[in-house]
Amino acid sequence: MKFYLMTDLEGVAGVYLWENRDDTSLENHERRCQQRRWLAEEVSAAVDGLYAGGATEVIVNDGHGAGYTIDLDHMDPRAEVINGLDRPFWLPYLDESCAATGIVGGHAKAGTEGACLWHTMGASIREWRFNDMALGEMGLQAATAGHFGVPFVLCTGDAWACKEMADLIPGVVTAPVKYGTSRLSALHCSPEESCRRIRQAAEKAMTVIDQIEPFKLDSPIHFVDERFEPIFDEENPPEGFNVIDAHTRETEAADIIELMCKIYGYDPNWRPLEFTPAWQKGQ
Repeated sequence: MKFYLMTDLEGVAGVYLWENRDDTSLENHERRCQQRRWLAEEVSAAVDGLYAGGATEVIVNDGHGAGYTIDLDHMDPRAEVINGLDRPFWLPYLDESCAATGIVGGHAKAGTEGACLWHTMGASIREWRFNDMALGEMGLQAATAGHFGVPFVLCTGDAWACKEMADLIPGVVTAPVKYGTSRLSALHCSPEESCRRIRQAAEKAMTVIDQIEPFKLDSPIHFVDERFEPIFDEENPPEGFNVIDAHTRETEAADIIELMCKIYGYDPNWRPLEFTPAWQKGQ
């Protein structure tokens, strides 16, 4: 039973500042190393819980912006990890072969008052709406999984993120490990307690897979992209989009895969190479 686990950094316990990869100071280097370890430990706790609950394979998407945030030296060796930049799709290997999906380190969508480090995909985005429904990154992940008939069953991270997904997907298992008090502050669990909560929630999530309906968007999908700053030119709209005003553009797509390809320029014909990890072959 394959589980697809997305990860992010902003919802990890102990993280309250935006990651600054351009800061070469010793203090920032130590902070980033510490955060990468915390993330790896939380992800490993989830992997352990998923296997305890019956998973036979766990694919981990190192999904934070850098694409290489998880400290692999602290990872559960049973996990297969996707990392790196210039990806062929946002969620490669998430398809109908997966039994379920979820996230570790989740943060709330853009504009969530009180949530720690809220945003949607990037700091420039005020709101993304799909058929008049505002969704954040986790909702977009759930919709992508739902396209393949895969349910979203696990959310760990900021309590605001957990509430967001509980409101969107009835029955989803959540594990809040921090409680946002502003965009740049939160009440955090210790790393040990965070991992305990996450492992327990991950194991429980495996028991509700058959009880949660995949989250699907009706076709066609009308997409509205609203930005904080005026960046769109009504006279020269982006290809495939209509510019409503300098802050807002819109488009339509048959499904979420076509829409993501239109937004990010992915090749819609890309398919992952099938493989069996050596450890699964007993080698």
